Amino acid sequence: MFKHLMLFSLFFTSLFAQQESFPFIGVSIATQTVDIKPASASSQKETSFALRYGQQTLDWRTTFAITGNSNFQTFSLEIDKILLDNMFGMPELRPYLGATIGYMNYSKKGFVEGKGIYYGGNFGFLIYVTDNIDADLSYHYYGAKITPLDTMQGGTLGFNYFY
Repeated sequence: MFKHLMLFSLFFTSLFAQQESFPFIGVSIATQTVDIKPASASSQKETSFALRYGQQTLDWRTTFAITGNSNFQTFSLEIDKILLDNMFGMPELRPYLGATIGYMNYSKKGFVEGKGIYYGGNFGFLIYVTDNIDADLSYHYYGAKITPLDTMQGGTLGFNYFY
């Protein structure tokens, strides 16, 4: 499955080759609620940090992220469509809507363990801080094909440097 994810990501990023693209690196912090199956189990609050690499055009953004804390580690691919840009030109505040697919290893001592694929959606705002730095404020909701995890949802604050 990991090979399929990598092939898909390489194919999708090659679509940007014909448009002017802007590579970036970044960091983010996220807080999320992890829901455990069965519903009677309690939810877990997690805070995680991420390193991100991506390419952005005027309309699309692709981001690879390695995220984790002491309880879980993920590798994900996020594809975002920047919305309303044609209406406002190039505003300093740009909303986006996206999809994410990734692989997670979740292990909380004495509680649950699982690894597998997760997927979901996200929306947020890109806020241009300077010519080379933007802030990324977003909300995400993921479903998981990982027993016993059910869903994850929360907010993210990131900063990206365009080089």
